Amino acid sequence: MINTDNTMNKQSLSESKLADMTPHEFREIVRHGEWSDVNTNVCQGRAQANLVIVPKSLAFEFLLFCHRNPNPCPVIDVTEPGDYHPRFSAPDADIRTDLPKYRVFKNGVIIDEPFDIIQYWDEDSVAFLLGCGTNFDWSLRAANVQYRYIGDYTTNIECVPAGNFHGCMVVSTRLFKSSHDAVRAIQITSRNLAAHGPPIYIGNPNDIGIKDLYHPDMFSFNEPIQPIEPNEIIMSWACGVTPQTVAQSSKTPFMISHYPGHMFVTDKLSEELAIL
Repeated sequence: MINTDNTMNKQSLSESKLADMTPHEFREIVRHGEWSDVNTNVCQGRAQANLVIVPKSLAFEFLLFCHRNPNPCPVIDVTEPGDYHPRFSAPDADIRTDLPKYRVFKNGVIIDEPFDIIQYWDEDSVAFLLGCGTNFDWSLRAANVQYRYIGDYTTNIECVPAGNFHGCMVVSTRLFKSSHDAVRAIQITSRNLAAHGPPIYIGNPNDIGIKDLYHPDMFSFNEPIQPIEPNEIIMSWACGVTPQTVAQSSKTPFMISHYPGHMFVTDKLSEELAIL
């Protein structure tokens, strides 16, 4: 039985223990219903991935969408139809059970937010694992870059359409303490194109359609955002939640995604996917 008491999850597993877990260990506790919470700080240094699953009939169009929009949708792995093991990034994993929480879309509407998707998986299902900004957060912290993540937002930046897939980009936004920290962040994230690469916008968030920075509309840690200081530099990265807004805009017949903040943990080190 899935344990939906996230407070109990946090109390029984300390942040340091979660950070030191191997990907296999973490996927095991998720698979057995022992963790159903946000997992941004688990398995230190390992690449996490956003998830999109579509029927085989839509797989080429979605792959083309990712090719045309590599910032929000950098492809790490793609499964064969019906194969729920991501052979490149985590061969012993099960896409159907190894994420803490999922979203299911039908005709662009969220119809379910389950803890596993066994009932929705069939022989035509194709899974895409897309790079995640969590992967460069480890690197920023290791470089002692001073910043704070405040949330994910829908923008007015239109993605390049492909077939039926179209819609606006989602961004994750961070505030940096100084110009030195901001420049270091650009340098570090530019190396990791598999984790969205460098920021796609720097400056006034109103210019990209973000009306209220204090109220993220896609994802946040549900903590009050402290006032923005005059010297803080606002930078936004493309975000892997983008396909979910695209599914809604496109009224995609059927799609499964990760629930925001509940990503898949691969066996790969984030540095393995970075540019040398």
